Amino acid sequence: MMSIRDKQEPIPGTYQHFKGGFYEVLGVAEDPETGKRFVVYQSLGIMENLLEKDPENEFASDAKIVKTNIKGELAVCTIARFFEIVDGKEYRKGQKVPRFCLKSPQNRS
Repeated sequence: MMSIRDKQEPIPGTYQHFKGGFYEVLGVAEDPETGKRFVVYQSLGIMENLLEKDPENEFASDAKIVKTNIKGELAVCTIARFFEIVDGKEYRKGQKVPRFCLKSPQNRS
């Protein structure tokens, strides 16, 4: 059964994953055989370091924003999964948070 949330579609723009990564939502694609709709997004290659500093890890960084090695990679997930509320675990101190959160809508010009 489709929920109201399944009918929503993310607007193009910059989103942050609950673990800290930033992604650009490019749009929504539909599987022609099943009709299932998927969010298409691309890594921006940066993330916010949301973890507490680990004194036992000599390579741990104090930097809040760090580069990742996945810049430009494309990914898809179902619309329901994109909007899903998840356990933030150590990234969000155990709070329930959305998997992706809109940070900046794409300018329409």
